[in-house]
Amino acid sequence: MGRTGGRAVLQVHPTRLCNLRCRHCYSSSGPDVAESVPIAVLAGVVREAAQLGYDVLHVSGGEPFLYPELPALLRSAREAGMRTTVTTNGVALTQRRIGVVRGLVDLAAVSLDGDRATHDRIRDQPGCFDKALAGIRRLTEAGIPVGVVTTLTQGNATQLGEVAVAAARSGALLLQVHPLEPEGAANRLMAGERPDAVELAYAAVELGRIAEEHGLAVQLDAVPRTVLMREPQAFMAAPVPAGRPLGSWLTPLVVEANGAVVPVSYGFDRRYWLGNVQERPLAALAGGWDPAPFLALCRGTWQRLVEGRTGPLITWYGHLVRASRSRRPAAAGR
Repeated sequence: MGRTGGRAVLQVHPTRLCNLRCRHCYSSSGPDVAESVPIAVLAGVVREAAQLGYDVLHVSGGEPFLYPELPALLRSAREAGMRTTVTTNGVALTQRRIGVVRGLVDLAAVSLDGDRATHDRIRDQPGCFDKALAGIRRLTEAGIPVGVVTTLTQGNATQLGEVAVAAARSGALLLQVHPLEPEGAANRLMAGERPDAVELAYAAVELGRIAEEHGLAVQLDAVPRTVLMREPQAFMAAPVPAGRPLGSWLTPLVVEANGAVVPVSYGFDRRYWLGNVQERPLAALAGGWDPAPFLALCRGTWQRLVEGRTGPLITWYGHLVRASRSRRPAAAGR
């Protein structure tokens, strides 16, 4: 998730503990992964991020509802004037867990990755599809707006209609489709299932139909190539004037479950990181960060994509993450 409606997103992964071990998990979370960041640290991060211009806190994981201090984390964002979103697999959504965050969440995003068989295969546990739908219903009954997030793979584009029907009947308002990237567990277990240009195009057409027929707001996490070419500044591929606050041009800013702060996406190469919030405050990390290598990477990646032979839809963040891991620095431009 990046800039949404002009907003700047602080994406926090407070824990890698999860009740599932999903085949596509970019952070390789699971029931036996206890890595987490203390709430005292994260509350300070949220306050300082707001001062840097970030106005949305997005909490992911791991499973955020297994982080004991989730209400305190969301409350700190509210006190800083930020809006809040939480992404969950929906399996752990008991009435009690929902009750303690009521009034603190602007949008809960529940993962639903295809029809029942596909979803349960990806989640590596039978029954997860029905539990996720039950979680959506509990959230809507509690008055918390719900969106559904679907990871697009090589084989589930034709199932988006079924996902939309299930989501709408359960009370969801939004369907967001995020193309699979071979990160974390997905790099081992789903490496050959990243969608190609055909799946992306089909998903775009299908989302248009879904918006019209089901009244759902829809979002595909891919950008038209024409937009990429026309608006380099929106992709951090244009110079950033000195003195601008970080939140005015870099989004999302990501805090991983070990405290590492990286641009754009979980797992971004450490050559471009800001540092670790368990060692220094976020404000100090931001003040001491040299963004020039990262901006050169953005510019070089942007040039390669607009000058190359790409499809009509481009997964910008995916390309940027992969470019960050290249041992050859991207060119900064001519």
